[in-house]
Amino acid sequence: MKKITWLYLILLVVFSSAATFLFVGSTPNMENLKNSVAPAASLYPQAKSASEQLHFIDDNSEDTHLSEVTDGKWALLYFGYTSCPDVCPIDLSKINLTHQLMTNRDSLQVVFISVDPVRDLGNLDKFASAFNPSFVGLTAPQEELMAISKSLGVYHEVVQAQALAQEDHSNHGDHGEHSSDHANFKAHEMINPENGDVQKVENHERHMELMKLGYVHHGHDMATNKDSHDSHEMVADDEHSSTEMAHYDIDHTSSYLLFSPDLKLTALLTSPHEPPAMAKAIDQIIESLR
Repeated sequence: MKKITWLYLILLVVFSSAATFLFVGSTPNMENLKNSVAPAASLYPQAKSASEQLHFIDDNSEDTHLSEVTDGKWALLYFGYTSCPDVCPIDLSKINLTHQLMTNRDSLQVVFISVDPVRDLGNLDKFASAFNPSFVGLTAPQEELMAISKSLGVYHEVVQAQALAQEDHSNHGDHGEHSSDHANFKAHEMINPENGDVQKVENHERHMELMKLGYVHHGHDMATNKDSHDSHEMVADDEHSSTEMAHYDIDHTSSYLLFSPDLKLTALLTSPHEPPAMAKAIDQIIESLR
């Protein structure tokens, strides 16, 4: 009788252990994981499926879904822009160090998302890979980018640098004096920073009209357009190119978003962005949720 009782007890322990493993051990305790990775990472209570929103374009303006770049890996998306004077380079340097410190670095794809497609298209991969050869760059047309950013809770806004715009305008015509002789007027392009619309300007009147509508000089594309008939004149104006490119800035949040291999928004890497803490947190998330 005692043998039978002991046998039942052993079977009960085995069954309980198996049940615990199947129903508890196989799925991580999200609350414990949340506390473990804080404050370096904020884990979303329920991972948000974002696959439908993650349509971008590459340097060749080819439609590219994020899944084509991540190829089944976890993804860390960083939103910034190449002409960002200091924040973006510092952030990407920190992400590079984080990547190097990770145990699961081969399971993570870092993607730089430009919020300044007009000026950055064509230089995305070059900029991103300068921080780490494995990093890639993507963007999207401005209106689509705004929709993507909004869906992911990322903020960015194009802001015109009025002082620079006025300074550059003073260099047109006769040093700002609106003479009736516009023979020296140079054809150029202007862009609406709000929607990315580009207009070619053939005369001074059109220039003034577009200025009133909020358009600014599109010096970057003019300087790099090999088909432009007056590109040689732009070379002669190199000293003004930096001013032309700076007519608008981008206000943006420094956002590091972590996506699972099935492109669910899983965590937000939070400030202060310390590489050792971020590396540890991302490793824990990957190991717990793989």
